[in-house]
Amino acid sequence: MIRLMRSQAAVCVLLGALLVTGCNTSIGMQPPAGDGGQEAEPGQGGKATAGETAAGESPAHSPGESAVGEWRTQEVPYDYGAMKDDVVIRLDEEPRLESPIRTAVGVGAQTYTLFFREAMDRSSVEKALKEQADDETSLYWYVEPQLEFRWFHDRQLQVRATPPGKAKSEEGVMEYRLNVKGARTLSGKVLAEPPEFLAVVLPPSQIWRVSLDGKQREQLTRFSVENWGDIFLDPDQRYVLLKRFTEYCECDARHPRLYAIYDTEQESITHYPVELMTTYRGEGRFYADRRGFFFSEPEEGVTVPDREKAVRVEVNGFVHGADFSRDRSKLIMAVGAEEQKENYDLVIHDLESGEQKRIAGGVKGYVITSDLDNVVLPVSFQDNGQQVTIRMRKGADSMEELNHRYDWKTGALTPWTAPVPSDAWSGYIESDDGLYQMYWNGGIYKGSTRVTDLSGHGVWLPGSHTYVYPEYRGNGQGGSVIDIVAFDADQNKSEILITDLPVGLSLMGGSKDGKWLYLRSHNLKQQ
Repeated sequence: MIRLMRSQAAVCVLLGALLVTGCNTSIGMQPPAGDGGQEAEPGQGGKATAGETAAGESPAHSPGESAVGEWRTQEVPYDYGAMKDDVVIRLDEEPRLESPIRTAVGVGAQTYTLFFREAMDRSSVEKALKEQADDETSLYWYVEPQLEFRWFHDRQLQVRATPPGKAKSEEGVMEYRLNVKGARTLSGKVLAEPPEFLAVVLPPSQIWRVSLDGKQREQLTRFSVENWGDIFLDPDQRYVLLKRFTEYCECDARHPRLYAIYDTEQESITHYPVELMTTYRGEGRFYADRRGFFFSEPEEGVTVPDREKAVRVEVNGFVHGADFSRDRSKLIMAVGAEEQKENYDLVIHDLESGEQKRIAGGVKGYVITSDLDNVVLPVSFQDNGQQVTIRMRKGADSMEELNHRYDWKTGALTPWTAPVPSDAWSGYIESDDGLYQMYWNGGIYKGSTRVTDLSGHGVWLPGSHTYVYPEYRGNGQGGSVIDIVAFDADQNKSEILITDLPVGLSLMGGSKDGKWLYLRSHNLKQQ
């Protein structure tokens, strides 16, 4: 039973990874044939063909930009001379995603831009795209999208792919491919093994606001594509960190992600060209954005949006973990040599003055590694405003914890042992006033006294002693549904608030007035 809840958390992470990560796979098909074509010079523009939407029928966008599923009115500037492959297929909605790739895309029409190293026989390209897409329909989850073409010239083509309205698979997943295998250049060369773009169509989950009785439901977002983001970054519950996996597969591979910040007040998404972290690990020069995230010093020439909102931090050494204090005025850090695995310095950094307090060897113990793949995890710090809990391990190969607490008033570091059984994890979340703690696999405690052995990944309602969590149950038809349950820690009593919600939802938090819950779900419906 060692690390039971941590294992459950790992399963949750794995399930999320299964949904949206990826291993790049490619399935060989017979090359088609084609003919025709007329050369045009790059920069001339072009007309829509084969199912054609005239250029003037959609709104104009800057080069490289287009609304999801809409035609562009200008070609995209591109360095064709630097191309190493015969073709690059790029998703217009997110230009950082390009072939060869298997990745998730949104429901409905998507546009792609194809860049060719040589001038192409246009009709052979269109025929190859159609035949390659049709070949994949022998696999039950593959679909053949409707393809429309708009040439800017013989080396740049925009394709609009519209999948069918309904998936063939019971799971609701659709996939299609864009591949120009068999297309010909104007010089007569046949493209034998060009890189392809495999698009997995996934309905995006949305953020909802639901009243405690479930009678009022309001969809707060209209995300066009699936991404991972089910926690608020800040106490005001305004900002959400969104993570989009670049690759898709049914595996737990750690593929790169794309990062963005969603502002619930402005209803806007800001995309970042760098990795965003809620607990920082990396070089000693980095940025701390008090909205609740960090990023490393960007490379020269990389423009990071809203950088003026972040504080530049510099510390002597490699940062093995950094978190904000509860009031976001300070950083708590574990610092040492990059290869160091134990006994780091504890550094307190004031974000206003830049002053640092350093306690040599203050972070005692060995760094924690992932139970999934042994990747070194950042040292994390949990601040309740009075004390900071620091979790490490007793040995390099040990699962036994070595925990300490740092006291803000006295500056003392003292050992701390959680009140949970020795085979349980000491991780917890607590009520706003710190009176009650919910240990992930140890139950709810009032200090060192157990109140209940309840287990469930939920949230404390702000300003209350009520813990709210989802509970699975059978629906009598071979499937499952979720009920939302509230546990009153003062009364030691549970109450079912909402019944029969669809599985797969995430409970993000509760409103400050205690009247609403924030959920993230793929298929929640309006009442």
